Amino acid sequence: MVLLCTSCCSVAPPAAPPAQRPTPPRPVLSTYESLTGRDIARDCGFSAALPSAPGRSLWLFCDTDITSRQGDEIGLPILGTGTAAEGSYRAGSAPGVLTEVPRPSSPASPDPGTAGLAPQPFLTAPADLTLPATDLPCAGPGVYQARWITGVAREPGASGHLLISYVDFCVSGSDAFTAEAFGLVDYDPAANVLSSPAQVFSTTPGEQLLPVWTLGSPVFSGGYLYLFSSCARGGGCGTPGVFLTRTLAAAADWQNGFSYQYWTDQGWSASPYSAVPLRAGPALLVWAGDFSATGHGLVLIEQTSVGGNFTVWQAAAPAGPWRQITAGRVPCGAGKRGKPNGLCRALIGHPELSTRSDLLMSFFNPGTNHVEVSAFPW
Repeated sequence: MVLLCTSCCSVAPPAAPPAQRPTPPRPVLSTYESLTGRDIARDCGFSAALPSAPGRSLWLFCDTDITSRQGDEIGLPILGTGTAAEGSYRAGSAPGVLTEVPRPSSPASPDPGTAGLAPQPFLTAPADLTLPATDLPCAGPGVYQARWITGVAREPGASGHLLISYVDFCVSGSDAFTAEAFGLVDYDPAANVLSSPAQVFSTTPGEQLLPVWTLGSPVFSGGYLYLFSSCARGGGCGTPGVFLTRTLAAAADWQNGFSYQYWTDQGWSASPYSAVPLRAGPALLVWAGDFSATGHGLVLIEQTSVGGNFTVWQAAAPAGPWRQITAGRVPCGAGKRGKPNGLCRALIGHPELSTRSDLLMSFFNPGTNHVEVSAFPW
């Protein structure tokens, strides 16, 4: 997900000065780790303040692995469904120690009750994906079907529900991920109930999902739901960059792929093939969120290198104009050789933790095999 000015943006101002040195990273910890002496290695780390519990937030993770402090795996990893935890937070600091969320129930099944202290699967895994360039099932040694969370936002109104975006991938190797579907799911955190997943976009067997449909970072603004996607060079998108998609902020619309519109250099189009990037550039991944409560409006974080370099952009509205406000690098350490998770990644902002003076960002640190949080002055 990426960024240069097209006609949707004003002329770029001089680059912002690099960010000051971040605070030392702090790991996002679980009670399970504190009580057992084990480590939880998790990918990504999205968060949202809980509407019905002031001062507490929900954290959503992707693949999750429990290891000893020496790095040895304990039990089977939780792959393809993600895990969740919640805990207290205070703006300006990393979250408190989190408690694992039991596996959610659904409207069609009874509440499973407390499932114990260890991480539990959160979403349901997809079951109908295929291996790339074939119509064969996504299955076999080292292969699995994954429903990876790509963002979370509080839904408009007084329901207290959260909207979670996800993309379905056939994972056929340590660096082979084929996106095949995008969808949304409603979550009631007070009752710990998930709706049935609503698949919005999908592809034909064996093919890659259109880059503009590989969506995440839901943002509600002005009666619309906005989602962001990205495409790197060689990703089949023509001009690489960050793309913006919107639909009306109502379930009947966000569950219907025909209601989506795509930003072009002339406005909005109903055709995904007309999409033009908000900005063109070399970003590897992008996350966006609403920081209005801290006085920073909408914020976009671009990861620009495998070493954790990033730039931060700010705008008053999703279509821009976007201006760069800072840049820096998350303090990742070197991972173990031969490990497939040795990439510094998942740079995600946290509005409820951030302040007017500091952007709090989490990232996966391969040096510690953990999601960590640092504060960056902005």
